[in-house]
Amino acid sequence: MLIYDRVVPLNRDTHRRLRIRSSQHNVRFAASLNSVPVTTTEFPSAATEYAIVFAKLANGDFLPAVLVGLRNQQNLYVDESARWRRGYVPAFLRQYPFVLAEDHNTGTVTVCVDMAYNGLSDEEGEPLFGDDGTDTESLGRAMGFLQELHGEFKRTAIFVTRLKELDLLEEKVIRFGTGEQPQAELNGVYAVSEEKLMKLDDAHLPELFRTGALGLIYTHLLSMRNLERLSELARQEESEREAMNAFN
Repeated sequence: MLIYDRVVPLNRDTHRRLRIRSSQHNVRFAASLNSVPVTTTEFPSAATEYAIVFAKLANGDFLPAVLVGLRNQQNLYVDESARWRRGYVPAFLRQYPFVLAEDHNTGTVTVCVDMAYNGLSDEEGEPLFGDDGTDTESLGRAMGFLQELHGEFKRTAIFVTRLKELDLLEEKVIRFGTGEQPQAELNGVYAVSEEKLMKLDDAHLPELFRTGALGLIYTHLLSMRNLERLSELARQEESEREAMNAFN
C-alpha cells in the first residue's frame, strides 16, 4: 500500500484513547516514493508542478500518478526536514495516516489507520474519539475527506479504463539529462500516445469531449513539460549535498 506499514481498522473501543499530534506531521512516510497517485480532479493543480503519467498495476489496470523522483525510492520533493519542498501536495498523501479499505465482494468500506505513524499517541494531541466514544469533529472531517477521495479514485478508474479500451496508453522510457550518458532513466511509465489520439475516429472524439476526458488527456500531455523540473531539483539537491560535504 505504498506509504502504509501497519494498517488496522479504526475501532472506537480499541482506539478510544488514540490521539493525533498535528505538530508531528511530516511526509517522511513518502520519502521513498518516486511517484504519487492522483485523481482526475487533481490534474489541473498537479499539472502546474509535476508530470502526470500512468503506472501499470499488477492486475493490468492503470493509475495516474505524478513523478517526484528520477530513480526508484527517491522523492526529490521531501526535504531534509521531511517537509514537502514546494507545489501541490497530492490528496493521497494528505489522507495519511488514514485510508479507506473496501471489501470488493460487499462494497463496504472501513476506515483504517496506520499505527506505524509517529504522530499517534495515547497521551498527547487531538483526540479521535470523545469520552462517550463518538467521533470528534476532526475525525469527522478526516472521514469526510476519505470518502470524497475514495469516490474520486473510482471516477478516475472509469476514465483510465476508457483510455485502456481505446488503446491510447503506450509505455515510455523517460531519460533525464543530455548526452550519451543520461542523468537518470525511468522505465515502466505510460502516457497517452498523441499519434493514436489523432487517429481516433469521429465516433469516439465527441464522447471524450462530452465526458471531459479529452480535457484531462491534454492536461496530462501538457504536464509532461514539467519533467525538466525533476532534473532541476536533482541538480539542486546534489549542489546542496556537495556544499554540506565541503562545509563538514
